[in-house]
Amino acid sequence: MALADHETKLKADHEKRLKYDKKRVKEWRKALTQVGKISGFTSSPDKPETWFIEEIVTDISKKISCASSTYAKNLVRMDSCIRELESLLCLKSTKVRMLGIWGMGGIGKTTLANVIYERLSHQFEGCCFLEGLKSTSVENLKAQLLSMVLSDKNINMGFTSIKARLHSKKVLIVIDDVNHQSVLETLVGEHTWFGPQSRIIITTRDKHLLTVQGVDAIYEVKVLKDGIDIELFNHYAFKNNPPPGDVMKLSHHIISYAQGLPLALKVLGCSLCERNKDYWMDTLNKLRKIPNGEIQEVLEISFDGLKDDEKQIFLDIACFFRGSDRTFVRKILESCGFFVVSGIENLIDKSLITISDNGRLEMHDLLQEMGWHVVRKASPKEPGKRIRLWEQKDISHVLKRETGGEEVEGIFLNLSGLEAMSFTGKAFSQMTNLRLFKIYQSNLWHTKGRMKCKLHISDDFKFQSDELKYLQWDEYPCESLPSDLGCENLAHFSMPHSHLTKLWEGQKIFGNLELVDVSYSQYLKRTPDFSRATNLEVLVLKGCTNLLEIHPSLGYLCKLILLNLENCINLEHLPSICGLVSLETLILSGCSKLKKLDETALTDLPTCWSEHGNVQENSRNLDRIGEFNSYDSTIRHLPSSSVVLRSSYFTSPHCALASLIRLNLSGTPIIHLPCNLERLSRLQRLEVTNCTRLQALPVLPSSIEQLYTSNCTSLELIVPESFCKSFGFAGALFGNCFKLRKYQSKMEYAAQSVASHVDPTTWRSIYDHFLRANYAKIVELIQARRIQVKLSIANQRPEERIA
Repeated sequence: MALADHETKLKADHEKRLKYDKKRVKEWRKALTQVGKISGFTSSPDKPETWFIEEIVTDISKKISCASSTYAKNLVRMDSCIRELESLLCLKSTKVRMLGIWGMGGIGKTTLANVIYERLSHQFEGCCFLEGLKSTSVENLKAQLLSMVLSDKNINMGFTSIKARLHSKKVLIVIDDVNHQSVLETLVGEHTWFGPQSRIIITTRDKHLLTVQGVDAIYEVKVLKDGIDIELFNHYAFKNNPPPGDVMKLSHHIISYAQGLPLALKVLGCSLCERNKDYWMDTLNKLRKIPNGEIQEVLEISFDGLKDDEKQIFLDIACFFRGSDRTFVRKILESCGFFVVSGIENLIDKSLITISDNGRLEMHDLLQEMGWHVVRKASPKEPGKRIRLWEQKDISHVLKRETGGEEVEGIFLNLSGLEAMSFTGKAFSQMTNLRLFKIYQSNLWHTKGRMKCKLHISDDFKFQSDELKYLQWDEYPCESLPSDLGCENLAHFSMPHSHLTKLWEGQKIFGNLELVDVSYSQYLKRTPDFSRATNLEVLVLKGCTNLLEIHPSLGYLCKLILLNLENCINLEHLPSICGLVSLETLILSGCSKLKKLDETALTDLPTCWSEHGNVQENSRNLDRIGEFNSYDSTIRHLPSSSVVLRSSYFTSPHCALASLIRLNLSGTPIIHLPCNLERLSRLQRLEVTNCTRLQALPVLPSSIEQLYTSNCTSLELIVPESFCKSFGFAGALFGNCFKLRKYQSKMEYAAQSVASHVDPTTWRSIYDHFLRANYAKIVELIQARRIQVKLSIANQRPEERIA
């Protein structure tokens, strides 16, 4: 019995070992098959054995480099970036693929490229990481590339081309920090130069280089956010240990200063590592006055590569216009003679500026600081010799000591926090090249719209520069402009809240003037002669409460796009504006004494003269206007012959106001709207709120999207088509429209809502039932079509609500 058990056990062990041996043999067979497919190293009699050993060692080193990568060890939470880059490389594709890595200096492009290179290089037959391009000729770079890819230090270039040597080879090539197209043309000209599955990675600060090269994808490296910047800083400053309590708060200030830029976080983190609190405090105070040299050196590389025109645009933005509207800045800088459209595009491509979602010019804090540093370098100790002045202390120094020279081209003075400031003729006497001048107060809203700083302006004060293009002076304290104001080149004139009683006397040549803003100038009584301001596009007289007279020349500004007369409460007459052929926005809101839009004001003249002296039909004069706003004026009617609603114009192929998008008549005593309002085919928004005398709404255009009718207490009739269309408006409310009871009084309060959709073909039936007060049938029709109908009666009189 014992023997039998032993035999059984031996048999089981044998079968188990045999099964294991078969499995192991199968695995070995598979492994050896794979090994057989790997191209090996062939020794050659004409090459020494040491070379052969070195080649093997190099190959093995490549395969294990990823595990010991210095770059990978210093990455903090960048796995998602690496995955995205590998995804863009499409590693499984057999096609040649080029990838661009783009971003500002110090953002981490080279680090990411190095990590990718170390992770993937073992998968390719040949690899090369080219860096330090600025100090090497293109021919040397070409030799270096072929030598690294082919693992041949003694390669004979001769007439060898990269395409001839690499067109059948699977290679990985990284070209770092490219700043010239010629480098790419020589080294990685076309996809066909390389073998299948090859991958080319290019890092650069200039996006346009990648576009011209025709790369397959561009990866933009962005600043660090969501706590990653804190982790990276802690990695270098505290070796990933918790920061000591005494420097915890200071570390947040340093991180905030870096604004997510990896270079700044690394440089500052390393410099503060193992330092005490006093050293941290000293470093932080120093950064507020003097930028870190190592960081600035890297950032200035991008600036140094700009053309002269682009440098000036960048510095103007950095010193004066960061956060300003792109179009606004373009207008101003174009008047200074810069090629702004291409300049701004190039600055964007070179990662020096960005455009926000609302169209404003932005840049990284450290790039702005770099721009300031460039300006200060020109004259470190005497600000009066610098081109741009924007800091209070520097401008105060220049004006008090009268040291401003011909170098000064721009002054932007923020009066916030100052008690007094003097302006004398002598202080500006040498500033003969001044082109940009702005006086403002950033915290004006804290002072209820009034400046606290007292300005003292001498009788001899005047601008000595004929180059002045941009002049803005908030709350200008004088009744008249500086004497001998150089106006020939002025493009932007802005003096809101000024004490001006007049602008200028007689005709003055303002050939380049495009904008005049004297809003809220409460002492201004009349406008000047605009006859010689032939290029004026924007005129803002909003809030000029004592304005009595508008010069007739206004009506012939053929390039005027916007005219804003809002809250000119004493203006009674508007001169003829039939010559405003470019007008797009007309705002008359709050003109409480403007009784009506006269025939003579708008259309009575049978003809008008264009800028070329040619006669034009006035039916075409205002065909570009996009907004008409007369909120809270006393206009009682829009005459049937007016440009706004003239029937004959609507039927004309050149309909006046054919582009009108918004019509605001709120607060006016208007009684009827013309029945041909529906001919305004582009009208999207109609506002008649607080029109307490309005009795009826006509048929509205099918383009209407928003209708505001609240507090029309006399409104009795809505044409059925308009009522039907109003159900589609998100904002179609009839609050306090008490006389609309025949549409409301039979409907239960709980069932009333703004309609989301109504089929116009069913309206007639529903409307008839409304008139017959057949409430049951209305509900049936509404439920059958799944229509929700509601008229807002939130403010309806209690006695008019259905119990």
